[in-house]
Order: sequence, then structure tokens, then C-alpha cells
Amino acid sequence: MKTRKTNQGFTLIELMVVITIIAILASITVPVVTKVKAKADLTRDISNCRQIVLACKSFASDWDGVYPAWDPDADQDSGGGGEEGGDFATSTDAFNVLMKQGYIDTESIFWMQTKNPEKLRPPREDGNLEQNENCYTYVMGLTDTSFSRSPLVADEQDGPGTYGEYHPWLEMRKAVVGYSGGHVNPERLDSAEPGAKAMTKDGIEIFAERTSEENSEGLLATKQDGVLNP
Repeated sequence: MKTRKTNQGFTLIELMVVITIIAILASITVPVVTKVKAKADLTRDISNCRQIVLACKSFASDWDGVYPAWDPDADQDSGGGGEEGGDFATSTDAFNVLMKQGYIDTESIFWMQTKNPEKLRPPREDGNLEQNENCYTYVMGLTDTSFSRSPLVADEQDGPGTYGEYHPWLEMRKAVVGYSGGHVNPERLDSAEPGAKAMTKDGIEIFAERTSEENSEGLLATKQDGVLNP
């Protein structure tokens, strides 16, 4: 005698078990994926910073060892390139000179994804870097013979050496800093709250002004007025 086969679907209990398993797997996977993405973005930030530092060093090799502090194409009598006397007013001014002089050929180097609502879109690649397309700080007033541990380029700050709520690595307590000597490091922040300061592993405040003393509390080999944001 033949029996009729019946198609049975999931019971409610079986369905609930499957949903629970999926939820557990998602709760494990999502943080891992987020962490991996954050590390990849940090690596990209380090790469961008390194390319900017190399461009600054190339500029210095062509201009008597001086890192960008004026626009070679500007009429100095008119105060071109920034404030009176040709000095830059912002890091965007300095980076535009690197592009105009051919040391960097893409605006995307100066942008990264952050939570800043004014900087959500990548640059337009029109050859003119704008404030809302720039996410990096620049230190003016250094040369290629300045103290090699003095900061030269860093991801954007609220003030000299302090990082705000839009800093992408605030929760990770990281900040990317490129130095006058050419090296780039992901440095630590002293807290995960806005106002955090960038510090070296040996406890030195990176953007505090350096003194001639051996136990200087800072590394900055120029005045803090030279630390320019976009």
C-alpha cells in the first residue's frame, strides 16, 4: 500500500531557532566587518598623509629646502597666496600650491570619509582644492633641516594638536601625523573625547611648541600659529 508524501514546512519553533541563529551571527559579524573597514580607512589615511609629506619634501628640494610657505606663481607685492606677505592663511592654500606646481595630481589625496556634515562628498577633481574638500592640517614655517620629529602634516584638527567630534579615529584614540623628517605614524590620543591631544608613545605632546631643553614638552619646531587647518 502506497502512502502519500506530504510537504511540511518549518514549524514556528524551527523558524524562531533559525532567526535566532541568524541574529547571533549578525551580532558577531557586523562589529568585525566594521573594525576591518576602520583599519582599512586608517591605512588609507596614512597613505594619503605620506603622499602629502613626500610632495612637501619635493617642493622643498626645488625651493632651497623650504616647505610650502608661499605661492611661487603669486605676485608677492599683492600679498598673493594667503595673508599679507604671501604667507598661507589655511592648509588648503598650501595644498593648492602643491597641486598647481605639479607635486600632487589629484584632490582625492586631501579627502577622507568623516562624520563632518560639511565634508561628506569627495572632491570634484577640478584642479582647485576647496575648504570642504580638504581634511588635513599643515604646519607652515618648517624646512627640510628642521627638527625631524616636528609635525608637518596631520589629519584635520580642531586646534593645534586637539581633535574634535568629527575626527574619524577619535573612538580608536588614533591620529595620523606626518613629520618633517618624512616618516608618518598613527599616534595615540590621550582620550576618546573631543579635545583629545595627540601624544607620542613616550608621552610628549606632539603639537606643543618645542624648547631647546632636552626634556621639551613638545615636538613642534615652530610657533603654534603656523598650524593651519582647512
